[in-house]
Amino acid sequence: MRFHFEHRVDAPIEAAFTFHGNPKHLALLFSDPTDFRILHHDGNIRVGSTTWFEIRVACVVPVALGFVHTVYDPPIQFGEELIHGPFSRFAHLHQFNPDGRGTIVHDLLDIVVSPQFGGEIATRLVVAPMIQRIFAARARCLQRL
Repeated sequence: MRFHFEHRVDAPIEAAFTFHGNPKHLALLFSDPTDFRILHHDGNIRVGSTTWFEIRVACVVPVALGFVHTVYDPPIQFGEELIHGPFSRFAHLHQFNPDGRGTIVHDLLDIVVSPQFGGEIATRLVVAPMIQRIFAARARCLQRL
């Protein structure tokens, strides 16, 4: 399932890219930081670097996710792909476009839950609503920051 989220931040493209590219800022982008925990990150998002974190689904079930960074083109875009977790596919591309007064941030995701965890049905019924909530909360957090 593909997702495209777009939001505007009142910051120049370089600042927006730098903020999003710092793995330490991931927890700031969740509405409930108790549902998110960094397990490990290499300190950068350059190609080959990894970021591991845990999220809690339904505030109860911990799920560890590991990503390798596959795209790094500052300050235009960066991206990562899943290397560990319950998905057969999870790719996330972050794109940044100046709009004259700030930056438009685009998040493009391609996500499919592995068949043993429910496949397309779980993607539609469980993951899609969760992703929608996460990115709505992320947009609100960015406006506050």
